[in-house]
Amino acid sequence: MEELIGKKIESYTFLSILGKGGMGTVYKAYDEKLDRHVAIKILDVKVIDKTKFIERFKREARHQAQLSHPNIVTVYGFIDSEGTLGIVMEYVEGESLEKVIFRQRRLHIFDVVYIMRQALLAIGYAHKKGFVHRDIKPSNIILNTEGTVKIMDFGISKSLEDRSMTKTGAQLGTVFYMSPEQIKGNDVTHLTDIYSIGCTLYEMIAGQPPFNYESEYDVMDAHLKKEPPKMSQIIPGTPSVLDRIISTCLMKNTAGRYQNCAEIIEELHGLDEYLTQVEAKYFIRTKKDPSKTKYYSMLAFSTFIMVMAALTYFVYVQVGELLRSGEIDRYKLYKIQDLFGSGRDSLNVTDVTVLRTGNGVSLNAIQFISESFGIAVGDSATLLMTNDAGNSWSDQRIPISTNFLDTYFFGDGTSFIVGDNSTLLRSDNFFKNYSEVNVPPGYSLFKIKFINRLVGFILGSSGLILKTNDGGKTWKKVVINTQYTLYDIHFIDDKTGMIVGWNGAYFKTEDGGITWYVQKSFTDKYLKSINFIDNRLGLAVGGGNTIFRTVDGGRNWEKTFSNTLSNYQSVTFIDENVAVLIGHKGIILYSEDKGISWQRMDSYSYANLNSMTLSPDNKIFVVSVNGEILRIF
Repeated sequence: MEELIGKKIESYTFLSILGKGGMGTVYKAYDEKLDRHVAIKILDVKVIDKTKFIERFKREARHQAQLSHPNIVTVYGFIDSEGTLGIVMEYVEGESLEKVIFRQRRLHIFDVVYIMRQALLAIGYAHKKGFVHRDIKPSNIILNTEGTVKIMDFGISKSLEDRSMTKTGAQLGTVFYMSPEQIKGNDVTHLTDIYSIGCTLYEMIAGQPPFNYESEYDVMDAHLKKEPPKMSQIIPGTPSVLDRIISTCLMKNTAGRYQNCAEIIEELHGLDEYLTQVEAKYFIRTKKDPSKTKYYSMLAFSTFIMVMAALTYFVYVQVGELLRSGEIDRYKLYKIQDLFGSGRDSLNVTDVTVLRTGNGVSLNAIQFISESFGIAVGDSATLLMTNDAGNSWSDQRIPISTNFLDTYFFGDGTSFIVGDNSTLLRSDNFFKNYSEVNVPPGYSLFKIKFINRLVGFILGSSGLILKTNDGGKTWKKVVINTQYTLYDIHFIDDKTGMIVGWNGAYFKTEDGGITWYVQKSFTDKYLKSINFIDNRLGLAVGGGNTIFRTVDGGRNWEKTFSNTLSNYQSVTFIDENVAVLIGHKGIILYSEDKGISWQRMDSYSYANLNSMTLSPDNKIFVVSVNGEILRIF
């Protein structure tokens, strides 16, 4: 796009390039009408469907222009001329926080508090106006020559991500600051920005993001499952309040984070009080060039900003009235009892019950082997059992430090659980006793499934496939040509099976799983679940509203559509005509025409749904991230 330099579009003459990103290039330009310099972000048309995007983009630009705050870069308007689409913004003379961190390696604690407080006032203001940034990171925080912090890209980042960044982890530069819910493909709230604030705060002090790995997958995996080293471990003498602020921002579960920016500002106020009493001698402070870092002189205004923080906190406690009003109920669509009006014998759906387990951790898998007996597993080594069709659940938590991701058990008591850290547990009596099975270390194990009493498979991260031929006593690694995470496996007969995974990974075997061959990908989104009703009709679902259907045994796949935009987690056939799938925000869809068209039913839940199973008496059980279990019957 360098060809724009020296050219004029509308009233703007393009002067130089300020920076480049995944969505386009930012230029410095001169506005002849108003005699001022501006910054113009020219969007890369390769990453957007312009015909569908342009009106939405203009609407978002108008919305962002309504944000009036001294710590937010002002939006003046947009340009749409001869194939060039861009947003015109306030030009800020200064440098990004990213460059400051790069130059100084890490910042002094006083400067961290000063910068972060201004950033929080801006982000909190935008949240109150209904904006979620979704891409808070050091490169989007600007420090001008007068010491004022400015946040860039509110609103437009949301618009772009909705259309062009659906695929999880599309840009490594952003992945360092992405929340777990973003990585999972969940719909996000302002609490995603809180997580990204924590990542940014961590980098300002430590000099690197909390999860600083070379592999994009490793970074995302760490956001989902690991805890970063405490700042007090990196820099001895770090105040405990700072460790608390960072760890609370970086909670995996959104309910555990600060619920608004004002709460963090209050914590920073406490940190300020601590620092006035104790010299921060453990923090390295590099001598700075006054001509380039005038913002440090602004520390004299800290008292004023603290007053503003108190006022902001008073206002923010009012947030939430809409959620409490119940207005959201009017957006509900179908009652689940209305699903199958024809009274199909194979599934008598009349009601849905939310079963509260008393356990708030994420439940990741569930299985029933009879009408009454079932097992659910989840994070923090959670193991729940029921003997009364799910009406009550007993917590049989196993005393090991890991997350359980899937389970498989037989009627004779032979049972398996897989999870993080290459965890594979085996029991002969429904986990009254159990043993750990040795498997290759360093993997997350996502799926375990048996195709008969002796032959079974385990799928995991980095392309891991394990196979057993002796009922799960021993497991051997299967060679496969991929490093993608593999999520689900399905056999349509004893010999023919398929595997799906990350980035549209798709593999097939015709020798019972001894060898697996790469198949032509039919999507670049991740595929989370695959299911067949016979040897020809099958469905596959995943991220980015992905629903695919095959009628020739998986040789060719066609995309089907629903009126609901979501990321889907699991799909299953109920009979030869009816299929059900689940996804985020409590979404349950059903099809009565072999997966061709889909309708939404009311789940009575707004939590993200992780997995489901069909019991022998045709009840559907669904587990969610908040520890709830739904029973549909």
